[in-house]
Amino acid sequence: MTQTTVRPHRVLRTVLVVLLVATAGAVAVGAIAWCSVFGCTLFSEDFEPQGEEATRARAAAVSRVADLADRASADGRVIARATRDGCRTGQNDWKRKDTYSHECEVDASRLVVVATERSAVADGLTAVDIRLRGLGCEPRPRGGLDRVRDEYWDEGNPNVAREGAAGLPSATYACGEDRSVEVEPLSARGSTSSLRSLTNGTLWLDDALAVDWYDVDDVRALRESDAELALVVTVGEGYYRTRF
Repeated sequence: MTQTTVRPHRVLRTVLVVLLVATAGAVAVGAIAWCSVFGCTLFSEDFEPQGEEATRARAAAVSRVADLADRASADGRVIARATRDGCRTGQNDWKRKDTYSHECEVDASRLVVVATERSAVADGLTAVDIRLRGLGCEPRPRGGLDRVRDEYWDEGNPNVAREGAAGLPSATYACGEDRSVEVEPLSARGSTSSLRSLTNGTLWLDDALAVDWYDVDDVRALRESDAELALVVTVGEGYYRTRF
């Protein structure tokens, strides 16, 4: 009978291969576990907000949001304008799984005096709601300015009694897949804290690319406008997105 002898170097090579495979598997499992718990962008697309694709998309979006902001504000007197361009970073962990690794958006905003008489506030909310719907924008599930008017514009509302229209909640409208309009009511007699919110324009940005937002001079202009109803009409459009 012929006896086969296993050479030592073959045994060593086999052991090394097994160890390498096991180590690679352990590293892969560990990486997946780490990303699942703490999040990571190891496998995400390259993020190039100043690249050719983003630059081209940004230019088109800037024009669209400015045009829509002007048309949405046509029922009042614009006393200040603001713009911003920036990106946010998505999360991909056990708690939250965004659909993007990075997402960039441009915004065009108008501070508009809609009514200077308290009796005209309800009609002012109605007019802007009708205008936005006429521009093809539909209220998000929570409702539009018509809901704000019907459910919150009441002296029995302590926020309204204290701050007028500045005590009203905001409304958001969807104007297509990547474009939206947020409308925030304010008034000249709003509290310092409510009017200061006007200047908090970069809180959601992880990467501010270009920001020219409202400042204390714009707050002063609102104070001096005698507005019973002013609206911050902000049109935003996402123009560049990378995936995990």
